[in-house]
Amino acid sequence: MLIKDTMPFVRDLMMNNNREWFQENKPRWESVKKSFLEYTQICIDEMVKLDPSLGTPKPSQCMYRIYRDVRFSNDKRPYKAHVSFFIATGGVKRTGVPGYYVQFAPEEEDGCFMGGGIFMPDGPALSAIRQEIFYNTEEFLSIINDEEYKRWFPGGFWDPWPLKSAPKGYDKNWEHIKLLNHRNYCCMHEVKEDLVNSKDLVDYTLECFRASLKLNQFIQKAMYELI
Repeated sequence: MLIKDTMPFVRDLMMNNNREWFQENKPRWESVKKSFLEYTQICIDEMVKLDPSLGTPKPSQCMYRIYRDVRFSNDKRPYKAHVSFFIATGGVKRTGVPGYYVQFAPEEEDGCFMGGGIFMPDGPALSAIRQEIFYNTEEFLSIINDEEYKRWFPGGFWDPWPLKSAPKGYDKNWEHIKLLNHRNYCCMHEVKEDLVNSKDLVDYTLECFRASLKLNQFIQKAMYELI
C-alpha cells in the first residue's frame, strides 16, 4: 500500500513546479519514492511468474525519474507531476517494447491509469505486429474480445495517432483492416485517485496486468526476432 502522501505530493508539485519548492519538500519525495519502489517490486515479483520475458529488473530500473528532460521542450517545468513505472519485456525500460505500465497523477495531469501493450514501436516492430495480426486474426480477436480483457479495457486501444487509411501493403477492404490502423497497441485502464492509498491497490494492479498478459504475449511473439 502506498503512503497517503503520494497523491497530495504530486498535486502539490503540479501547483509548485519549481526547484525551490522541490528542495524544500525533498523528504516528502523520498518517502513517496520509497513506497512506490516497494509497490513496483511486488508487481515485478508477481508478474515474472506469468511473464518470464520480463527478466529480473530492479524496481529502480522500472520507475521513471521525476525529473523532466527540458532540453528540447517548450515546457520548461523541471519535474513530472506524476509517478510511474514500466516493467518491460527484456527487463530494460524502453519505449517500443511490450510491458506493464502504471501512472499516478492528478486528474489535471492525465490522471491515474494502468495497463499493458506497446507504445511507439519502431517501423520494423510495428510491421511485425501488423503482420502477426493479419496472419493470426482469429487469435488476436479472441484476445481483445475476451470478457476479462473487455472488462478492464472497454475502450479498445489507447492510440492517439491511428492511421486514417489502411497501412501500405494491405487491402483497405479487408474486413478487419481497422485492426492494422493502429500505431500503438496499448490497453489502458483509468482508476480513481482513491485507489492509490487503498489496501486493494496491489491486487487491483495485478488483476489489471493479468488482463493484458495475452496481448503482451501476442506482441512478444510478433517481435520475437526484434527484442
